[in-house]
Amino acid sequence: MLHKNSVQRGCIMDLGVPATVLPDSEELHATRVVLVDGQRLFRQALRALLAKEGEYTVVGETDQAAEAMDLIATLEPAVVITELQLSGGSGVQLIEQIHARFPTVAILVLTTLRAHDVPATIRRAGALGYLLKDCGWSELRTALRDIACGRWYRSLSVAARTGHAPLLDRNPSGRAAYLTERQRQILRSLARGHPTREIAQTLGVSVRAVAQHRERLRATLQLHSTAELTRFAVREGFAGPGEGVR
Repeated sequence: MLHKNSVQRGCIMDLGVPATVLPDSEELHATRVVLVDGQRLFRQALRALLAKEGEYTVVGETDQAAEAMDLIATLEPAVVITELQLSGGSGVQLIEQIHARFPTVAILVLTTLRAHDVPATIRRAGALGYLLKDCGWSELRTALRDIACGRWYRSLSVAARTGHAPLLDRNPSGRAAYLTERQRQILRSLARGHPTREIAQTLGVSVRAVAQHRERLRATLQLHSTAELTRFAVREGFAGPGEGVR
């Protein structure tokens, strides 16, 4: 297990994984990123690319799915960039775990995996972006900026092949098709008029976690208030029979 006192300037001792701990004051406002990828050279190259841009700083990296959760808990990144093919676990399962435990973390999948069902699978798991590793820097930057705002991004090359736009559906009802099960649970409870504390008790999570999920839902669905989110949930039938929290 990784502990906060194991984090030292420039490395994470328990994991033997290089990680930056924001030593310079000019980095304090950079977006914090954790990298999860099995190829060390690729992680180093991506770290250097992001550092050169100045908008992002890599605070930790690992090639292990299990270690990624410890990194995220300790270093509190805003963004996780992950491959799907990982040692010690499934990339999709890692996305589900991150989304459940750290709902405000934006997850970008950067992968070589091109299967046609990958975008929908990772979106349901909780990722906000899907990019192929043959993308250019400008597309990676666009994807990072979009997911930071809660917008779904799909690789331009995949969108061109499938004939679908890479950005989020314009209609909130269309976007709802890609919500995670936890997000649907929150919507069911909102539609039924349950207060935040009751939702937290039912789901076995903190009040803060429910609030974070609610804010991410607003961003994903491009709704501007909790009242709008509640009306959306009712309109879309989340309060209907059999739609209670499971």
